[in-house]
Amino acid sequence: MLIKIGCIFPKGVIFHGCLSTDLEVMQFFKSFFSVLMIAISHSLSAQVQTLPLYDGAAAHTRKQLEQDQLGEGGRVTQVAIPQLIIYHPEKEKANQMAIMICPGGGYGLLAIQHEGHDIAKWYSEQGYVAAVLKYRLPQEELVDNSWEVPLTDAKEGLKKLRENAGDWNIDPAKVGVLGFSAGGHLASSVSVHGEANEGKVSSRPDFSILIYPVISMDPAITHQGSRKNLLGEKLGTEWEDFFSNEKQVNQHTPPAFLAHSWDDKAVPVENAMRYAKALNEAGVQVEAHFFEKGGHGYGMGNKEMHGNAATWIILSHQWIQDNFGR
Repeated sequence: MLIKIGCIFPKGVIFHGCLSTDLEVMQFFKSFFSVLMIAISHSLSAQVQTLPLYDGAAAHTRKQLEQDQLGEGGRVTQVAIPQLIIYHPEKEKANQMAIMICPGGGYGLLAIQHEGHDIAKWYSEQGYVAAVLKYRLPQEELVDNSWEVPLTDAKEGLKKLRENAGDWNIDPAKVGVLGFSAGGHLASSVSVHGEANEGKVSSRPDFSILIYPVISMDPAITHQGSRKNLLGEKLGTEWEDFFSNEKQVNQHTPPAFLAHSWDDKAVPVENAMRYAKALNEAGVQVEAHFFEKGGHGYGMGNKEMHGNAATWIILSHQWIQDNFGR
């Protein structure tokens, strides 16, 4: 049996050939689609880059793991090498802005899929260089000074983005941070404790996006798991005030966009309210949205399950563009 096949290839090229058997037909399509999938894979992978935060051993390393330890749903429970996973936008969409994303997980794990990669892909599609921060958790068996380690990694992540600003078409004065839950605590921590020393690469973001964030270590309103995991042996010390970020706001704290839901049973909405109030009193620009429903841990969210809380990502993008766009 002779079969004549015409296939339309990219750029309008048409291939005509005669295949003599059913087996050859099957082999032809198998080969063709294999090549096609490889091409697609290479195209996609060219847009994603992984960069270690440190050139050598990471600061405060006590025990070096060979690979990340993973839990349910791809959550990272132990980090081997702290990294930025960078999603580059299409060249024609690039807006010269960058955003570093800190997944939540109560400082006990990283919900790196729905509070990391999914978010980075969305912002990248809007034109941002979007980088997921795979930061080390405050696990005393792996790191020294465990309570300082997530903040140290976050500072280093912002520096890396600015150090590569020329190569990645980023305006170094338009680098923000976004965080969820405990990642929101980390994002607000680097906002109030990041340094903008003259003559050095800044580790302070230019804006922050805080989604159902832990802000305070005040036992009355904090997320108890995040507080215990972060502070460890430093519970009851001056580090509680240091990491109660509503107390650390001043006129140099970067502007912030916050979203929280009244029905959040994990992290009380009072966290976002205190931070927003502190920013406003310091004369810092702030926009806060308090939604009727949404709960906690929804990442991007969806309208059916989380109501208007699922609009936060569009609102945040508009807020960034209104205040930091060209």
